[in-house]
Amino acid sequence: MKSLIAACAMLAAACASVPRDAGLSGLQQELSQRLPQSIVYEGEMSADAAVSLAMMHNPRLQATFAELGIARADLIEASTISNPLFEAELRFPGDPYRPYELRLAQSLIELIQLPRRRAAGRAEFDAAKLRITAEIVHFAAEVRARYYDLIAATQHAAMSRTIYESAQTAAELAQRQHDVQNITDLDLEHEQARYEQAKVDLSRAEQRLVLARESLLRAIGRGDAAAELRLPAAFPEFRGGAEADQQQLEQLALSRRLDLEIARREADIAKQRVPLARLAALGDIEADFHYEREPEGARTFGPGIIVPIPIFNSGRAARTRAEAHYLRARHTLEALLAESSSQIRSARATVVEAGARVEYYRDVILPRRQRIVELTKLEHNAMVTSTYQVLQAVESEAEAKRDFIEAQHDYWIARNDLDRAVNGVPQGGH
Repeated sequence: MKSLIAACAMLAAACASVPRDAGLSGLQQELSQRLPQSIVYEGEMSADAAVSLAMMHNPRLQATFAELGIARADLIEASTISNPLFEAELRFPGDPYRPYELRLAQSLIELIQLPRRRAAGRAEFDAAKLRITAEIVHFAAEVRARYYDLIAATQHAAMSRTIYESAQTAAELAQRQHDVQNITDLDLEHEQARYEQAKVDLSRAEQRLVLARESLLRAIGRGDAAAELRLPAAFPEFRGGAEADQQQLEQLALSRRLDLEIARREADIAKQRVPLARLAALGDIEADFHYEREPEGARTFGPGIIVPIPIFNSGRAARTRAEAHYLRARHTLEALLAESSSQIRSARATVVEAGARVEYYRDVILPRRQRIVELTKLEHNAMVTSTYQVLQAVESEAEAKRDFIEAQHDYWIARNDLDRAVNGVPQGGH
């Protein structure tokens, strides 16, 4: 009976170690270091505000939070021993007394392994918190990517409309000039072909805008198609400057990468499971206490034990499986450590290239296109160039602006992906 009392004490201590808030406070503390705090915005929505809205309203994300309760239940289960077995036996006939036997049994191996099971369960709970954190950080990065997609799609649609209107004006002018035989059939076909292509490009840009808007609405948990999204007309101002060097990023990643920490925890869990598996064949050992009355009235009591004889099942399969799980977890951790530096190098190189491209468009290409438009207009006023050349210059400037928009989009997506790499969460589809 003393062993049962000790087991109850161990069980009480185990249950006391299970967080009553399902580990939510620890999860919130971890997320607060990686994600923006709740933001109430007025006017135009920022990327941080979009993430904050999604954290509050996206139902799929709320389902992710609910998984923490499941992880807590698994921890409680790992910290709990099975119920004792009570057996009563009544025998017939009995003279002068009816014989009976009472027996109370408890798994002995469970009592012995409870501290290890509880430690492994706690490690699994912590790993589950990290996996949920990684999923939420990944979700936040996806919201940012959709936010930047929508800004880019909005500006693309505006530039495509400018090109369309210019091509439409040129096609109408060409038609009028062709009617009075001032241009050839070939010239007319050229202008009409450019107009038709601009029409297709505008339609595609507007469809891209619709899809980007719906994607962000889903991310922030808005199901109403008429919901108002007030986004800025342009990307955040690009200030340039040197990015953090590779060594700084790698040092930061060592302390922040969730995939590395998850892999470490899983390797530790697998290692703790190995000694548990070694006793698999003896898992049915039971310690019991019995009380018996014989037909003659004599009473006996005392402890007992039931031990399985490992003839057919020596526990080899369980041991082999546990050791293989540990080997796989250890190699997975080693692979992630080897790959993390390469991922950060790739992400940083992409950010540097995209930033240089933004600067080149901003400082070189766009000013030159604007200068071409101004000079073409001056020559047109002096009757040196035609109206078509002015319209073509305007279209070329709009196309350059459209490319500049794409360069900015690439830059902000690349910065988002670099943040994913530092945090050790999966890359998006960009």
